[in-house]
Formats: sequence, structure tokens, C-alpha cells
Amino acid sequence: MTNVERFFHPSLKTVLALGFVLFVTSFPLRVPEAEALPAFARKYQVNCNVCHTRPPRLNPFGEQFLENGYQMPGTEDGGIVAKLKYGDVTLDDVSNYFAVLFGVDGVTNVNLKREVPGSEDLTELGTPAIVRLFTTGTVTENVGFFVDMTSIFSRSSDVEIGRAFITLNNLGGMDWAHLRVGRLDPSAYFSMARGRPHWVPVGPKFAPPFGSFATPTVTQWSLFQSAYASKFYGLFDRSGAFIMPFDSTLYNSPEEVGIDVHGRPFGDWFLYQVGVLNGGNERAGDSNNSKDWYVMTRFDYTQSAYLSVNLSGFGYFGNHNAKVLGGADVSRSRYGVGARVRYKWLDVYGAYTIDRVTDLPTGMEAIFDSTATGVTVEAHALVADRVLIGTRFDHMDAGGLLATRKSATFVGLQAKYYLRSNMWFTIRDDFNVRDSEGGRSAARNLRNRFNVSIDLVF
Repeated sequence: MTNVERFFHPSLKTVLALGFVLFVTSFPLRVPEAEALPAFARKYQVNCNVCHTRPPRLNPFGEQFLENGYQMPGTEDGGIVAKLKYGDVTLDDVSNYFAVLFGVDGVTNVNLKREVPGSEDLTELGTPAIVRLFTTGTVTENVGFFVDMTSIFSRSSDVEIGRAFITLNNLGGMDWAHLRVGRLDPSAYFSMARGRPHWVPVGPKFAPPFGSFATPTVTQWSLFQSAYASKFYGLFDRSGAFIMPFDSTLYNSPEEVGIDVHGRPFGDWFLYQVGVLNGGNERAGDSNNSKDWYVMTRFDYTQSAYLSVNLSGFGYFGNHNAKVLGGADVSRSRYGVGARVRYKWLDVYGAYTIDRVTDLPTGMEAIFDSTATGVTVEAHALVADRVLIGTRFDHMDAGGLLATRKSATFVGLQAKYYLRSNMWFTIRDDFNVRDSEGGRSAARNLRNRFNVSIDLVF
């Protein structure tokens, strides 16, 4: 064990990291309120914290802003009052259409079991991890758009288009129906939205290239929300590429091509959502010529200044949206519930999901578990004006090929310090609750991951 590895020993580094943040922030510290803020804040001349508990997590007002197609709740003017008008064309300041997220990992230490050939503990110093350019806003009354262009330097220098859609709002009346068309995140309005966690996902470190219908050797588990992960070993997409058991998929996919409608026709207490997708994360075309569809309902029990409570339930119904070894089509579906409770500066939310694989080839039921479950629970507390601490529990009861499946359980701790509402430091530590079992599985091989990072959005 090197000196650097001794310093980042899992049992010590978490205590030191969290203790350091709490020690520093225990002193009186006054920093001027943030002024230069991202696109929506610039456009509507408000602070980021109007819509966020602390970025990136939305508060109830921010959720209604999102639902209303990037218009202030209860309005439908598209924020065009201050725009320049040329005939029937309205223009806005360019800065009101663009926002950039820039993230750097200052220090990352990964502790792995050594039994897997080629895997080793490592400590990496700061490299740009991700740059995301958001082009978003409204073009006129009740017409909005969103485009997410992402470059992940740790994986590739190429720019990749993520979510990209148009939203038509308040069809038939205020909050009756909002329509989205394009590449979208289906779970954006769920009680625990996949796309807005405080926990920055961590990708698999050791995943060599693999071909069609070939199972790769992956030695590091990816720290995504287990409730939203694929959960199955031995599944492939329709092109033959392996679906990692920790990839976000189905209703909780980061981007799927489709169309959905949501609204609150009976008031703020009830939200509905119905959508149709190509399914299988297919961005260009639909190779199986059938669609996946989903429904979600959400009940908001209270929306007071200090307390908000909501409960959601969804069903996602797949139609020949995956394959198994040998190339046979199967269908994947997901059912889940989620809840969120916010009281003053305490925020607790979680989700539980059940995934099912149907239409298995004859005889495969004996070697393939067709049911898997996942649960994710997170809690955050704003313990000072600029300090947020949190914890997360993830458990996955994996399904798929009985010979290779491995369940996973992780616990994480983190602390964030906000220099400004649009700039924050994060110290995070995730550790594996389960025994290593020789380190022969990605779900058991990753023992601990410690990370210090800084994020800036403007």
C-alpha cells in the first residue's frame, strides 16, 4: 500500500473529509449573494435558489416551473415581455438561452479487490470530468425547447447530444396538458427524478470494448441509483450491445425518443403523465416496429412554505425492447413508487422499483431469473446557509442469468459547500456493504470510492 493509498484509507478518509467541511463552515462566513446566474435566472432576474433547494435539486416551485415548460407557474407568456419583437418574431439576449455546467474531479481514489487481473487501486488528481452546454428557453407563448450537449472528457472528447425536445404547454387550458416531443427523460416529473440528483453518477472504470452479444468483463460497479438501473445480467439491446446491470433504463432512462403528455387538470394536488417511446434506448428509428408506453400519477399532499409531501407511482410497459443470448426478443417492464418529503431544510426522497422480463425463449426460465428489484433512499440537510450534507442507500436484488448475477448494496456520504449558488465543492465517499466474494464481480469488487470535486454552472 502506497503512502497516498494509506492517506485515503476508507475508514479514515470519510471522517477526515466530512470533519474538515464541518470545521471550516463552523466559522462565521459572509459571502455576497450570487448575481451572475444561469439562463433561467438571468431571464427572469431571480436567484437560483428560487427554483432549487440547492442546485441541482429542484424545490416545489422549480418543479412547477419545469412542468409549465420553463414558464413561471401560472403564466403562459413564455417570458417574452422583455424580448425584442420584429414582426411576428421575438428575440432574447443570447445569454438567456445558454447555460454551461463545468465539473472537475479534484482527487479521486478508488479501492478495488486485487483478485481481478488488471484491476488495481488508483488515485487520480484533477482533470476536467464533464462539460455540458444547455440551450433552452421559450420562443413564444407556451412553446419551449431544451437541448443538452455534453462532453465527458474522461470518456471521449466528442460532443454528444443528450436530451433534445420541444414542449407545447397549457393545451386546452392552464395546466391541463403539456406536450413534449423529442429525446426526453421520462421520469422528469416523478417524485425522485432521475435527472436531478445531488449525487453525481460514477461510471464503470474498467469496461473493455465488447462486440455483439458478448458479455464484457467489468471490474468496477457504477454508482447510479439502483432503483433506476437495468438490474439484469445477460441482457442486450436490439443492436446486440450488452446492457450493463447498473445502466439507467426504461422509465428512468436519461434520454428516450418519444412523446408524452402531463398536466394538473384538477389542481395542484394531482399530476398525470402518459407517454410513448421507441424503447430500448434507440435514438434513430425503431428496429422492432413497436413501442413502449408508460403512465405515472403523482399526488402532492401539501405545498406550504416549510413542508411539501408527494407520492408517485408509475408503470412502464415494454414491447420487445431487449434481447437475450442467442438473439431472441424479450420484453422488459418496470413498476415503481416514489416519495419525497421536504421539511424546512431537510429533504428526504426515495424510490422502489420492480423489473420484469417476459417472452423468454422456451427453456430459458430455468437459467434466467425474470424478476429484479431495486431501492434508493437519499436524504439531504442544509445545516448552514452554504453547507449541505447528505447520505444515500442503494440496494439491488439483481436478476438475469443465475450463473453470473450479483446483487449490490452501497452506502454513500457527501458534503457540499456552496461558494455561490452556482458554484460548489463536493466531498463524497461511497462504500460497499457486501463481502467481496473474491472480487470476481463488479458488484463486489469495488470496495470504496472517495472523490473531491468542484462544479460551476453559469
